[in-house]
Amino acid sequence: MNQKKGVCYFILGFLFLFSCKEQRIPGFRRMDNGSYIKLISLGESDRKAKAGEYLELELYNTFADSVIYDSRLESASGTVIFPFNEKDGFSKLREGDSAVFLMPAYDLIAIGNDSMMHMQVKLMHILDEQQYKIQSEKRAHLNEQDERTILASYLKRTKDKFENPVKGLYFLEEKEGKGKKVERGDKILLSYTGRFLNGKKFDTTTEPVEFAYGDEGQLLEGMTLGLARMKEGGKAKFIISSPLAYGADGSSTGIVKPFTTIVYDVEVIKIN
Repeated sequence: MNQKKGVCYFILGFLFLFSCKEQRIPGFRRMDNGSYIKLISLGESDRKAKAGEYLELELYNTFADSVIYDSRLESASGTVIFPFNEKDGFSKLREGDSAVFLMPAYDLIAIGNDSMMHMQVKLMHILDEQQYKIQSEKRAHLNEQDERTILASYLKRTKDKFENPVKGLYFLEEKEGKGKKVERGDKILLSYTGRFLNGKKFDTTTEPVEFAYGDEGQLLEGMTLGLARMKEGGKAKFIISSPLAYGADGSSTGIVKPFTTIVYDVEVIKIN
């Protein structure tokens, strides 16, 4: 429950960390790092990135017919930004170029050394430091707007009547507890399940877990604020927006993405 390196950074690793056996692949050129490149279309610019600049990319990555990452579905802009690295395959591209990369993927799944990950890339823009800062601020604003829109739509559709005791937290008591009220310093035994607004589960207890209520780092801020309204034996649902959950960075595992509202079903089993 404590507070990404995103999967796209994992993908980038394949562009410069892995090597594969020498072979020829029709239409592709083998690079020194062991991956392969094929240019699909050329942009109108001759500009190539240099040290200290950033690459704004459309990125679509698949392996064994499964989509690993699609930037068009991950952000309002539809792109992802990486710092320029002269050792990775993206350094071969000029602004506006589109290409396909093939990378050895036998560490992903043991189905033979000929297995390849496919990455379709378009280098949309090359950004200097100032442009990068402007883009980062713009993206954060867009993502915050998206989150608010999605949450407002969810609250409008649901038949449940949530209270909104503090900004960023929506509370629904499903069973009133009859025991002691949760207070700072208590040892509380909890059972919980975390879901996204689409209902998909991302976190759950297989057996009750004890937390020291009020201790820093023990619980998400939104969880702490919600529990303050509960008693022993009670059950409740919390809707927690990102400022009180995993914020602008997302969870450290990458499972919860930046600016994501989450839902927790919580039961306070015992208070000591």
